[in-house]
Amino acid sequence: MGQLSAKLRRANLAFVAIGSLAGGSWFATEALAHHSYAAEFDRNAPMTIEGVVTEVWFKSPHVRYYIKVADEDGNEVIWDTRGLTPVKLVRSGWLKDTIKVGDRVKLFGHIGHTNKHIMSILDVTLPDGRVLTSRSVAYDIKE
Repeated sequence: MGQLSAKLRRANLAFVAIGSLAGGSWFATEALAHHSYAAEFDRNAPMTIEGVVTEVWFKSPHVRYYIKVADEDGNEVIWDTRGLTPVKLVRSGWLKDTIKVGDRVKLFGHIGHTNKHIMSILDVTLPDGRVLTSRSVAYDIKE
């Protein structure tokens, strides 16, 4: 009985060690996959854009709307605008079909640090004039 018990303990320790390594690897991958808001967006550069929705991406990790906007020279530019997670937006009454392809919307948010046309959405004004918010404590700004 003593040999069997020792073998079981060793097998159990090996199982726990392998499980710990696998779990630690998963956690490290997930932690690296998430990005820093401050690394991508400039809280000191709030901006408003207005344009037509060309694509809706209402899924995790963040809701995205692609917006066709005319730049200063009249050229059409596509902005990649990003909101909170779908779960957070749905809890506040914002549904998948609230904003649809073809809608003309006005978005207020923080633009990206780079020359890319990206924005973290704080508020959206819908065609009917309603204003929806995509803010959390982490993203909020003082106005």
